[in-house]
Amino acid sequence: MSTLYVEPFGGMAGDMFLAALLDLGDPRFRLADLERLADALVPGEARLAVAETKRGSLRALQLRVETPETERPPHRHLSDLLGLVDRAPLGGPARDRAGGVLRRIAVAEGEVHGTSPEAVHFHEVGAVDTLVDVCGAALALERLEVERVHASPPLAGSGTVTCAHGEMPVPAPGTAGIMRGLPMSLGGGGERLTPTGAAVLAELVDAFEPPPVFRSATVGYGAGTRDPATGPPNLLRVQLGDSDRAAPRRVAWCLQCNLDDATGEEVGFLLQELRAAGALEAWSEPVQMKKDRPGVVVSALCREDARDALERICFDHTPTLGVRWARFERAECEREAIEVSLDGAAVRVKVRRRPGASAPTPLDVSPEHDDLAVLARASGRPLRELERRAVDAALAALGEAR
Repeated sequence: MSTLYVEPFGGMAGDMFLAALLDLGDPRFRLADLERLADALVPGEARLAVAETKRGSLRALQLRVETPETERPPHRHLSDLLGLVDRAPLGGPARDRAGGVLRRIAVAEGEVHGTSPEAVHFHEVGAVDTLVDVCGAALALERLEVERVHASPPLAGSGTVTCAHGEMPVPAPGTAGIMRGLPMSLGGGGERLTPTGAAVLAELVDAFEPPPVFRSATVGYGAGTRDPATGPPNLLRVQLGDSDRAAPRRVAWCLQCNLDDATGEEVGFLLQELRAAGALEAWSEPVQMKKDRPGVVVSALCREDARDALERICFDHTPTLGVRWARFERAECEREAIEVSLDGAAVRVKVRRRPGASAPTPLDVSPEHDDLAVLARASGRPLRELERRAVDAALAALGEAR
């Protein structure tokens, strides 16, 4: 599996990440590719240049994106930026990644300033150089055919930073919001992790931990514009290589609410509605609540785009005063559905594809119980016998021997 390992040991900004990726020296992603992207985003507005530099005793590449907007950035909104991304020469997944990075920034800034993401004025992060950073990162992963991204916790910095809204603590409020729930290392002096760098990490990284087994092929270093006298050098390292294929990890959100004044029928109805609205899983667990009353915790897992719907269902169908959200990563196996014939009847079978397994085993094959039950009643044969036969038939259909 093609894997990128990002190490923001001295901090991270969008230009540092791009410089490190260019420093890999991979012919699939060159400065010329980045220049074509910049010209497509805002024709004639950006001039790009790379140069070797040193931070401490380490050699690195530094990227400069110069535009008239850098000193006087326009007040673009999220819709303006997404419109530019939509016209960029990016594949679908890369365009989604770039849009996801910008949305994370908008949500965090909206929370800080008490407004909606759509109403946020993008001040420093609305200029062409930020668009190049964000879309360039998505383009690099696309060109380099990266399947999985790992990262170590980024160095966030310390002290204060001066921005469009005055002097702010480090991490900056927007950065802190973007990194909420994600690991970072504090210290280093000044601002080390920018909002754009934080959003790139939050959107692109699959796991904030080293790959379990990793074989590095190329290494690149990207330098920031600052050269602090204290703390680690203002550098970012990336390593491109391959790692053993693991089950893909996808983000899922867990909703929970406690109920001690709902009937069993109401809880059952709630679970059905949650599943119908897009929950990946929904369940309840018995608990003791205040005044030792018996109650239940209702839980549901969902993707990001189903959160609002599930939350609304809980408020519409229960007297709960609030719900909780937690972010999880799920290691998910690929799966498929096939159909086999058993005594002239069709039986649906679910097949699990485990990473690293060359072929399914009986443990990976699950006949549909409802189909087996109908056949058992019609034939008088034991359910367990029919299940064994269905598994054998499925393995045979998949071209595998038991």
